[in-house]
Amino acid sequence: MQFKLATFVGVAFWASSVAAICPGYNFGIMDLGFDVGTGREGYAVVDDSCNQVAGAITTNVCNEPLFSCSPAPITITALHYGGQNYACRGDVNSGSCSGTAVQVCCRNDGN
Repeated sequence: MQFKLATFVGVAFWASSVAAICPGYNFGIMDLGFDVGTGREGYAVVDDSCNQVAGAITTNVCNEPLFSCSPAPITITALHYGGQNYACRGDVNSGSCSGTAVQVCCRNDGN
């Protein structure tokens, strides 16, 4: 899937198309795709109603201060947002926002 910067910016203005994502979690993270022309990939952090609260456009998601990652195979394992840390993992009920799948769900770990 080819990613365009305009697509990423447009995510911030999505209207919710689902009742909820990631039940029992605070946030979900979506991989918005890769732009072959720039070598960058977009990520959106959304609340349980698919409202974007944060995001990143990067060549390496693991170098972003917003996220922590596992060793290979790379998975986002933590979200650092609003002065809080959230543990992230895949969930069978993660859902999607406007047809884009939520990759991981994130819950506050109290730190």
